[in-house]
Amino acid sequence: MRIVLIIVGLLVTVIAVAAIMIRRLDHDAAVWHVDPLVAAKPSTPNSYRVGPDGTTEADAMAATFALSAADLAVNFDAIARGAGTAVVGGSVAEGHVTYVQTSGLFGFPDYVSVKFIEIDAANSTLAIFSRSRLGKSDLGVNKKRVEAWLGQLRS
Repeated sequence: MRIVLIIVGLLVTVIAVAAIMIRRLDHDAAVWHVDPLVAAKPSTPNSYRVGPDGTTEADAMAATFALSAADLAVNFDAIARGAGTAVVGGSVAEGHVTYVQTSGLFGFPDYVSVKFIEIDAANSTLAIFSRSRLGKSDLGVNKKRVEAWLGQLRS
């Protein structure tokens, strides 16, 4: 019985230390703030990309919005920040932002890079590349996040 308690105690300790280490990861903009139009796709299936027609390796086509690129960026930023993200690099003013959003229990970080593209003065589109930093599978979280944010943007 004592051995079982020691093993359980060690497992709990290892899980707690891992959770603390994951939550303390550095979000280096030089690594994670990428151009969603040309960033390389990870070798693991834990990413999702939306882009305008012709975007390399896009999983879905981006819509055209009846907004200037600047207004689209402001609206998107409000949705992303409302979801509890933090900015890793770039800015709305630059028209290119990378956000980090962490999972609730362990704090696994996902990075969402967005570029706002002006079509003309009254219309714009965007490119989004959402990917997990850790693990092999994201259980569809990146796709669900991007589709939810785009759904809010459309309404």
